[in-house]
Amino acid sequence: MAKAVGRRPWWGELACVVAAAALAVAGCSAGPSATPEIVYTAPPAADTAGIGETPTVDTIAITSSAPDNTWTVTFKKPVLSGVSEATLTKMNDAITAKVNGYIHDFTGGSLPGVASGAAPSTLEGDFSVAMTSPTIVSLRFSILTTLSGSGKLVAQPGSINFWVPTGATVDLSELLTDQKAALSAIADKAHSGLSTNLGSTLKWDGKANSLSFFDAWDMTTAGLEFTWAQGQIADQSAGQPAVTLPWSDIKSIIRANGPAGQFEK
Repeated sequence: MAKAVGRRPWWGELACVVAAAALAVAGCSAGPSATPEIVYTAPPAADTAGIGETPTVDTIAITSSAPDNTWTVTFKKPVLSGVSEATLTKMNDAITAKVNGYIHDFTGGSLPGVASGAAPSTLEGDFSVAMTSPTIVSLRFSILTTLSGSGKLVAQPGSINFWVPTGATVDLSELLTDQKAALSAIADKAHSGLSTNLGSTLKWDGKANSLSFFDAWDMTTAGLEFTWAQGQIADQSAGQPAVTLPWSDIKSIIRANGPAGQFEK
């Protein structure tokens, strides 16, 4: 049972499966129609280059204000360290792009003017760590916005997930076997878990047309975690609904050689 709690670039190493001596001679190529298998290889034990180490997550504070005082932004941005420089560059660049996107969506929108004596529109961003290991970094984002004169706080979740050995950002689809079957299974199990926790405040009918419905997701040691914005699938009083699907409950839809394959064993 689910536990309820409250094309990026391909990555990995390309592995050719030698099915015949002819393929070996041809350099593991089966012709133009062949699709190489993506294998997510865990890093070796820690060495002096930092390969195999668990990244450290630190914080830097971003603050900014509009020249005309229509908005202010504060954001606690995660910064990773402790592994190879090339890997860190990929991950930290992706984090910066993600945070800048959240800020741009807010400041670039149609914000109201500020009446005399009124406070500007505000964005407060923060993050928490869902998981860190030598293979996975999974981060949750929390974005709180208030429009000038409204006094209404809007809460939005976000996330970013990395495969540490290469520094690549992970798509939810890369965790899954058959996406259509996985979409149905995730929707059913998430709805069941949310119903148990939220009861009649849940307004979602348990159907989803695409994986984008599960946009804010994280890998944790307990399972695959999903979070929704306040008011998106439940009453405002429910806050930001979240549910965790234990790995043992979803092992049939998890790719054994994918980034979450280590959890479904």
